[in-house]
Amino acid sequence: MGASCLILAAAPWAAASAQTQTGDETADTVETASAGQEDEVKVYEGIVVTATRRTEKLSEVPIAMSVFGDDSIEQTSVRELSEISGYIPNVSISGHNDFRSVITIRGVGSASRNIGFDSRVGVYVDGVYMGQSPAVNQELLDLERVEVLRGPQGMLFGKNTVAGAVSLVTKKPEDRFFGKLSANVGNYNLREFQGMLNVPISEKVAAKVSISKTDRDGYIDNITTGNELDTKDVLAYRAQLRITPSDQFEINLAYDGLSADNKILVGEPLTDPYGVMVTPFAPEPRKVAFDFDPTEERDVSGAMMDMTYEFQNGFTVKSITGYRDTDASYSNATDYAPISIIYVDYGDEFKQTTQEFQLISPSDSAFTYMGGLYYYKQDADTVRDVTLGNDFIEGFIQPVVAPQVAPLLNLDPATLTPAQLAFISSMVGFGPVGSKVTNSGSVETESFAAYVNGSYDFNERWTLGFGVRYSTEDKSVNWLLDGRNSGVFAIGSTNVAPGDTTTAPTPLINDRSDSFLSPAISLSYAVTDQSNLYAKYSSGYKSGGFNLDYINENELAANSGLEFGKETVDAYELGLKNTFMNGRFTLNLAAFYSEYTDYQVNQFVDLGQGRTSIRITNAAKVITQGLEGEFNLQATDNLSLQGSAGYLDATFDSFPGGGTAGADVSGNDLNNAPEWSASLGAVYTRDIPSVDSTLLTRLDMTYSDGYFTTADNIKTATLPSTQVVPFGYIDSMTQLNGRIGLMSNDGRYEVYLWGRNLTDEDGLVDDFRDFFGTLVNHPNIGRTYGAELVVNF
Repeated sequence: MGASCLILAAAPWAAASAQTQTGDETADTVETASAGQEDEVKVYEGIVVTATRRTEKLSEVPIAMSVFGDDSIEQTSVRELSEISGYIPNVSISGHNDFRSVITIRGVGSASRNIGFDSRVGVYVDGVYMGQSPAVNQELLDLERVEVLRGPQGMLFGKNTVAGAVSLVTKKPEDRFFGKLSANVGNYNLREFQGMLNVPISEKVAAKVSISKTDRDGYIDNITTGNELDTKDVLAYRAQLRITPSDQFEINLAYDGLSADNKILVGEPLTDPYGVMVTPFAPEPRKVAFDFDPTEERDVSGAMMDMTYEFQNGFTVKSITGYRDTDASYSNATDYAPISIIYVDYGDEFKQTTQEFQLISPSDSAFTYMGGLYYYKQDADTVRDVTLGNDFIEGFIQPVVAPQVAPLLNLDPATLTPAQLAFISSMVGFGPVGSKVTNSGSVETESFAAYVNGSYDFNERWTLGFGVRYSTEDKSVNWLLDGRNSGVFAIGSTNVAPGDTTTAPTPLINDRSDSFLSPAISLSYAVTDQSNLYAKYSSGYKSGGFNLDYINENELAANSGLEFGKETVDAYELGLKNTFMNGRFTLNLAAFYSEYTDYQVNQFVDLGQGRTSIRITNAAKVITQGLEGEFNLQATDNLSLQGSAGYLDATFDSFPGGGTAGADVSGNDLNNAPEWSASLGAVYTRDIPSVDSTLLTRLDMTYSDGYFTTADNIKTATLPSTQVVPFGYIDSMTQLNGRIGLMSNDGRYEVYLWGRNLTDEDGLVDDFRDFFGTLVNHPNIGRTYGAELVVNF
């Protein structure tokens, strides 16, 4: 064994295009003699991955990971990253709001809601970090595989990732001419067209271009505008150039982009805008009544250059250079009402440059290692406005504020004139209609890291693995919060004392620095040639940052620098990997335990009297522990089965003051951390000689247990009207997905019928309390189905 530990392997055997030791097939056929007869025996080699920056079989990589191959991407009809999480245990990826996408691994994840707060799980394409939440939900365009790595990954990836990493590996240009065209149509007026063309330019140069265009109608009716929400309008593309000046030297250049312009549903309101009673506007499921259609736009693009040189002595040096540009905007009717009381417009832009150098030792010795240097530079800018709408006086002041204030002025709330209502509005601190509460500014981040990992084989049974990473990260902020028009919500203003609504705010200037030394060690033992046991310890950290959000003036005064501290993790893992039936059956089990100290929590905080603050704090401790199991079985030459299951116990071990009104939520479950998750799939192929084709049938079941969405761990909310609504808990969900089709034996044509969520499960995927106190949720998309035609040439 030449790895620092043996890992939990999870790739379906149906991923027929994944590489093996032979390079391009999942099974080699050999002839053996038995009892005087020759029997054909299939030997199933391991899928090749590059998570460790070496080309290794999946069974040899030194971390716990799962793989979703290109055939699985096609056969399951997933088209974007958020859709694969159901197939991988203890992993969830939100898919309904790309502006603040969240990836959770083993109960731990976060959205980078503001530019001063980083995500915990990194997404990489060919080794290049994609950036913050708006860039996370990538289209799965012409990929070889998706690798999901659990736990801290600072010894393998340049950007520090405290919970895990998702690595997208593209298909590189080849030295032959070929291409692919596909058309996919379905319900909700789905229209998806993809194209790929690979062209050899010369003996040493090849190019590839891939493009995808997807349009889909929404499934939520906005009865005010007559339009549908949760639409999809996405264009994705990638151009690649592969240059091989010699057998030792390879250069890969790529430019990719994604443009999305969607009408979105942030949430379907359960209540009126102020959380007082059940919504009177559109109480029917999947219907809302907003005065305009919320929108989300994303323009994500970037370029990379990967240069690899292998010396005659077997050492390899590698350089990965990346540039990413993400521009995202988002608007929402934050009053969730058919009149314009209040609305938000957010715009974020991220520009980042990364550079990584690696030295990789030869793989044919007992001692192997990789060393790396990494540089990361990000410039983030934001402009976020909350605007008092045209109906703010009638929709908020008259029904909510005036009944409390008018009697103090000896006025009758029922007979107030527009002028008197406007006076009351200004008296309690609100600006005129059309005025804004705004936050804007920039954060510059610069990070340096050095890391090394490796392994030493004591003998054929025992292997010691090791790793260490040292990181420094500097952040500087120039940010202005102007809450002078926020009235009774008492949003603060930077460099202004609480209660002062006349002094103009000035920008907050601050900087902070974090550094951390992360060690890792593992020990693996080959119990037999087919059974391996490993134990592993790893550590990591997530840097601190700045809470650049709409902050209550008292909180701002208490933390005028808006800083929160770094969090750290100590992670432990035990695993057992087994291979049976000459590689046709694998069974992998793992147990894990992780302690997060000074865990960063981003949450809406109910301050009472209709006031809400958005706060980032460092909880004392979080513990996640659980079990994971995965299997793959090539039952016959025509039938393969694969499945996974995960058990998760993720809790706030200590979090005093973390709940509503400062309640102690120590012992409560983390948000978005289902206790159980599972998947089961089957792929059946059969030759159909009459049409010179192969029939392919695939059926998958995915299951996610229920989970809480607030630190309070509630399942219902009692409104001031005494009405009780379901809130704070998402029920379990089981979904069935399937595909059936014919593939011509010459490989030129494919035609399929497909369906997702075949039983039309219409549960929820999220809920939360918005700024005004509105309780909202987000329903799951129902049954989708369609037909696809693929032409290969």
